[in-house]
Amino acid sequence: MTASLQSTFGSAFIGLVVSALLYGVTILQSYLYYRNYPEDNKILKWMVAILWLLDTAHLVLCTIAVYSVLVLHFNDPDILLTSTWSMNVQTDFNGLIGLIVEVFYARRVWIVSRNRYLTAFILVLSIIHFGLGIVFTIGSFRTLKANFANLVWVTSTGLGSAAVADMTIGVSLCYYLSRSRTGIQRTDNLISTLMKYSLSTGFLTGIIACLVVLTFGIMPNNFVYVAFFWLLGKCYVNSVLAALNSRESLREKAYPNSVSFLNLSGVPSGARQPVMRKPSLSVNVEVVSTTEYDVPPPSGSTTTSMATPSTIVAPSTSSPF
Repeated sequence: MTASLQSTFGSAFIGLVVSALLYGVTILQSYLYYRNYPEDNKILKWMVAILWLLDTAHLVLCTIAVYSVLVLHFNDPDILLTSTWSMNVQTDFNGLIGLIVEVFYARRVWIVSRNRYLTAFILVLSIIHFGLGIVFTIGSFRTLKANFANLVWVTSTGLGSAAVADMTIGVSLCYYLSRSRTGIQRTDNLISTLMKYSLSTGFLTGIIACLVVLTFGIMPNNFVYVAFFWLLGKCYVNSVLAALNSRESLREKAYPNSVSFLNLSGVPSGARQPVMRKPSLSVNVEVVSTTEYDVPPPSGSTTTSMATPSTIVAPSTSSPF
């Protein structure tokens, strides 16, 4: 009985505690995002808000599920034969979080690669992940917990698709970023940082998804897989928030002394102040050269003009990150 409690209620409780800790990180990162990036476009702001709401709802459902088995059905071993509604529904919230995050990263892959087949491959895997999550939820309501082994193929295919998508995203971003090396140390160091982050993020969520598949395939009738599955959604949300919040620190590394002047039309020149502004991460340099040639001086003049080549460098401030 002790081993059964450890692998069922104990695993679910540990998963809930760790999920709650990661949810605290989500709240902090969401606050930092809205404070530090008020000028981001509305799509990004809405995406962060939706992810936070889904993550909140998921934690609430997980708490209800654990409360139900540990308090409402205390000392009732028959609860192991059934699955509560909250335990079933939370799967869809995690799946929707995964879909949004993978679409976000698929867009990044498209920006750096312009490879429609690679991007479509990632999107198809993301949709399979989400769709089979819904199939699992429907199947959970129709079967007893003791018969969850019948749903192993659903979980294996769905989360296997998520793992492949996540690892494909990480490897793709690393590959295409590595092709952007310029030979300039500062830029190459920045690209190396982005590559390490992309690879670690993709493989972290991919490994957790594989652990869910493995534990559910071996032990479908306990809650060990649940602990890993609950962590998966939290890692998805925090990976996106970390990517968004890291932009300022990356810009500071790339352009530590950049200064620009705001265009203050209608304000006296004496009232204009320099404003520190970091350009975006990607810099395309346009070089425009102008050359002045000697022109014969007008009659009666002894002034001779000298040829003065000049170069104007104009940085672009577009970036996919």
